[in-house]
Amino acid sequence: MDKSEKSKGIKIKINGEEKVFADKNKNVDQEAAGEEQEQTDDSFEWILPDDSIENKVVLVPAPKKKKMPKLIGFGTGTLNSPADKRPIKPFLIAVICAVFFGSILGLIAVKTITKEKAADTSVETSITTASPAEDTKPETMEQGAQLKTFLVQGGVFSSEDAAKQIQKKIIEKQVPAEIFKLEDSYYLFLGSAESLTASKELALFLKSYDVDVYWKEINFEAASKSQKDEETLDTMKAVYSSLAETSATKLRGKETTVNEETLKKNMEKLKGENLSSDLSQMNNNLSAAAKLITEYETSKKEEYLLQAQGSLLDFLLNYQKIAG
Repeated sequence: MDKSEKSKGIKIKINGEEKVFADKNKNVDQEAAGEEQEQTDDSFEWILPDDSIENKVVLVPAPKKKKMPKLIGFGTGTLNSPADKRPIKPFLIAVICAVFFGSILGLIAVKTITKEKAADTSVETSITTASPAEDTKPETMEQGAQLKTFLVQGGVFSSEDAAKQIQKKIIEKQVPAEIFKLEDSYYLFLGSAESLTASKELALFLKSYDVDVYWKEINFEAASKSQKDEETLDTMKAVYSSLAETSATKLRGKETTVNEETLKKNMEKLKGENLSSDLSQMNNNLSAAAKLITEYETSKKEEYLLQAQGSLLDFLLNYQKIAG
């Protein structure tokens, strides 16, 4: 359609329908054709709101929320955990804690028990070159008047005064204790037995008297001046071994394997001999131990067996004195 044919005026859009209002002062002259074009171009539309959409609710999407960091705690889930995910149950936490702390306490207990067991089973090495590995009874016919003994040790000290202080405390508990000097140290010995295993059992028994104990094998040497003295020492060693086994086994509540007839025969032999002063003192020690064991058989008093052990320790002290 040609521009001259277009209607001039104001267009108003009401409820979606356009209405045109003509200009009453319109000049239809041909000369105003240019102006008509400009008025046509300057015309504009009025758009009124549509009643159909006036009351409509416009939904605007909400901005995305920032994700909160996940927090994990006992008995709870994460802050943003889905509804279908349940928090860790309290009883499961209790089980985990119980296992954890139980394992720690178990390790502590195992270490403690192992340490105590190691202390009970530790065996000190012998002072001499003899090995304590063999669990046998002392041999009574060894060369060089050597006496193998299995003793209960109550301590080792660098000075005699220190050893005497502990000796006094042990004797007050009715346990025998004698000080032996071996090399440059002073040892406290509390008893003797027939083997290394037996000395360990005797040590555990004496521990009930609240004393520190160890078990040990030691070889004592004695010097003899004649063939007769050597024979006497051999007899004494046999008697000592029998009395040590008898008193130690009775203290431990066990039966002895000592041949009583052989023991009495050897003791009678010692009585009939003309002994030197040193050997006579050693024989007195053995006789005292035998008498105390006999008194125990009558009274069943444990103190007699402990005193017999003390007499056997005195025998070892005198045996050590005659060493050359």
